[in-house]
Amino acid sequence: MNPKVEISSLFVSKLKDNATFEKYNIDVSIDEVENSESGIKIKYKFLLLSTPTNSKITIEGLASILGNEAQVTKYLAPDEKNIPNIVNTIYQEIFPLLYVVTKSVEIPCPSYKISQISESAPAPVKSSAQIPEEPQAAPKESQTAPKEEPVEQVQEPQAEQPDSLGDLEKLIEEQNVSPN
Repeated sequence: MNPKVEISSLFVSKLKDNATFEKYNIDVSIDEVENSESGIKIKYKFLLLSTPTNSKITIEGLASILGNEAQVTKYLAPDEKNIPNIVNTIYQEIFPLLYVVTKSVEIPCPSYKISQISESAPAPVKSSAQIPEEPQAAPKESQTAPKEEPVEQVQEPQAEQPDSLGDLEKLIEEQNVSPN
C-alpha cells in the first residue's frame, strides 16, 4: 500500500523575472510524529532554493505509512543514493503540484526525480513561452510542450439540403407539443 501524502502548506516565491537559472538545491527534513502497530506518520518539509538565488519553494505536510513493521521499514530504508525511499515517494506524490505551480509562477520546474535536483542543469531548452537562453533544471521531455503543428481547416461547401432544417424543426416541435 502506498503512503498517504497530505500537504499542509506550500510557499513559492520569485525575486525577479528573467533571472538566470542553473539548478535547485534541496533541503529535506522528515520527522516521525506518530508510531503505532498499524503504521507511522511522518512530518516532511521540502525546501528548494534556486542557484543563483531567485526562486524558493517550501512544501510541508504529513505522510502516513500504513502496514506492519516490515512494510514500514521498506519505506524508511535508503535507496542507492542514500535517500530514504519515503522521501522519494513523497516527492513523486507532490511533483505534479510543483510542476503546475512553478509553471504558473513562471519559474523553472524542479527535476521529476529528487536525486537529480541538485545535479547540474542540462543544456538550455527553449520554448516559445520562455526567454531565449534560459537554462532549465528538469529533463527536456518534462520542460517543453509538444510542438504543435499548424492545422489547416478546410471547410468543404456542403450540398444544399433544401428542407432538412425545416424537417428537424418540425420533429423537435412535434416532440415538445403535448396532446392536451
